[in-house]
Amino acid sequence: MTDTEIVRRLFCALVSAFCLAHIALRLIGEKRRQKWFKKRTRSWFFNRRGFLGEHFHFGRPATKEGVMVLGALLAAIALTTYIIFIV
Repeated sequence: MTDTEIVRRLFCALVSAFCLAHIALRLIGEKRRQKWFKKRTRSWFFNRRGFLGEHFHFGRPATKEGVMVLGALLAAIALTTYIIFIV
């Protein structure tokens, strides 16, 4: 595998992770997201939002539902990255 192919696959993995996060946010909804996740408020680095703003900001899980959503999201991202690098 050449360096160009590796970079292309990493970019595809990043885009797919953003797409999966967006789909998860749409499925969960704003009310459940606020109930299941708690936003960080006191940190010198991790409260910075970046160029995507609040749209992709889940926060940290505050309930068991939040932990399950986070686990499912991480598993889905890992699976798609694995598939991208296998194919």
